[in-house]
Amino acid sequence: MINQEEKKIALETAEKLKSRYEQPKAALMPLLYEVQARDGYISPEAENEVAELLGISPTEVHESVTFYPLLFEKPVGKYHIQFCHNISCSLLGAEPLIDLLQKELGVGQGEVTEDGLFSYQRAECLGCCADAPVMLINEELFGRLNEETVRRIIEQIRAGKKPDNYTPLTETNEIEDPVLSFNFRVPNASNLKIAEARGAYKAMRTVLSEFEPEKIIETIKSAGLRGMGGAGFPAGLKWSFVPKDPSLTKYLCVNCDESEPGTFKDREIMRRDPHRLIEASVITAKAFGASRAYVYIRREFYEEKKIFEKALKEAYEAGFLGENILDSGVSVDIYTHPGAGAYICGEETGLINSIEGKKGWPRIKPPFPAVVGLFNKPTVVNNVETLSNIPYIINNGVEAYRKRGTEKSPGTKLFGVSGHVKRPGIYELPMGFSLRELIYGICGGITEGRALKAVIPGGSSVPVLKADEIDVDLDFDSLEAVGTYLGSGGVIVMDDSVSMPWVLEVLARFYAHESCGQCTPCREGVVWMYEILHRMNSGRGRKGDLELLLDLANNVEGQTICPLGAAAAWPVQAMLKKFPDEFKRLCR
Repeated sequence: MINQEEKKIALETAEKLKSRYEQPKAALMPLLYEVQARDGYISPEAENEVAELLGISPTEVHESVTFYPLLFEKPVGKYHIQFCHNISCSLLGAEPLIDLLQKELGVGQGEVTEDGLFSYQRAECLGCCADAPVMLINEELFGRLNEETVRRIIEQIRAGKKPDNYTPLTETNEIEDPVLSFNFRVPNASNLKIAEARGAYKAMRTVLSEFEPEKIIETIKSAGLRGMGGAGFPAGLKWSFVPKDPSLTKYLCVNCDESEPGTFKDREIMRRDPHRLIEASVITAKAFGASRAYVYIRREFYEEKKIFEKALKEAYEAGFLGENILDSGVSVDIYTHPGAGAYICGEETGLINSIEGKKGWPRIKPPFPAVVGLFNKPTVVNNVETLSNIPYIINNGVEAYRKRGTEKSPGTKLFGVSGHVKRPGIYELPMGFSLRELIYGICGGITEGRALKAVIPGGSSVPVLKADEIDVDLDFDSLEAVGTYLGSGGVIVMDDSVSMPWVLEVLARFYAHESCGQCTPCREGVVWMYEILHRMNSGRGRKGDLELLLDLANNVEGQTICPLGAAAAWPVQAMLKKFPDEFKRLCR
């Protein structure tokens, strides 16, 4: 039971949060986190408290608490550990380290030590793949772990010491005239003074004083900027779908729910160059008439959220946000909104529903968000990397942007490379760069002198390429021509020691875990695929399993409201086709 002082604070917090949104229920997620920080978890009594504060039913609150993995229904330890067990971390030994961690703690998944000091859960991708294996302890990341570091961190916490935090910055390459990584190697570039000295807000000033909305849209269309979250849809074209009626309230949603295994580009932008995203958001808002933007940040990006919110504060103080920015007549407010560990919220309508305080269930389209989006108002949803291209385009012109890349995939892209390479990291490269050169040139080749076996070129969902298929260019059309996709640019490299049935099981486990349960083919079929693969890899494969797997994949693909069903099906279809013998050996 909370006391009167806590009740007063909760009421004040709720009122402050509600003021950010058109509908009070949208304050649900941030308010639940306030309660969780206060109590350590969200009890039934706390659910009732939040419901009363927001004027909604306890059932609506409970629905969200039970849907999102990072809202805790029971107490966790003082130090809550999330250990990533997805593909990039598992390739580099996560599973033995998880076994070691459980032994050191004496608890299993979801349990709390007797002294209340530790609790632990397996996590899906934490978005720090080049520093794998990775774990998160409360709000701190610990990367490139091994047995020694895991033991030492636990010992240090037990001794009351601050643990060594080894979170190296992911390696970046030097690129001439960078579009996106301009500030990646610059110390403290998240600071406004340093960012401004390097040109931040120059493009915004130009747009506010010289560009009409239509000119912004036409400039981005001419540049050929495509969506970098995975779909590759032309950004300017998406903006043009928003109704021109100035009387309509319009919203911008910035997708920083980067949860695709093998992908960590948006984390780097938020951490190293937040003012670029703020500037780009103001330009985008002017282009289609939005006055409010929400940056949806996945919960695991604790440090990045703090850095971005500090940058927001600086931007407001400098007059770059808020009412009548730089006396231009344009007003834009930007707020952060926390995610809660649900991959499905990376889908644009799932994200919108999540901001509205609902389960992150994707919506049937049409209507599309550009017409009926957040709070049923016209809305544009763009990925962090997509928007971060805009200041360069405005400052340097369309031709400067298009001189890199290909005709249909102009510009550059951030590629996150993880797995069995000597120099994993984030690399900005022109679209159309050679996959072979990325692996063997920039990333130094395969670790421990082993041979390459396979590459997933665009995040966990896209079809795999065999070692003899890597003479391909990294752009939307070239990869599609060989049966895969550029996706989010997450390049996952695997050497010849890897079992492909095991890899597929790890991937299938992720999609089974992340299915929102709305569509029957996905809810049932994806879990079924994982169960078959787990059984096969446990030595209990049966005759007919491969045919059943393929039949399931074919019946899930294209039969769901959002692309998660296809994302789960594509790896199955590709791996069964390209590595048939490895799977057949398990089903005799």
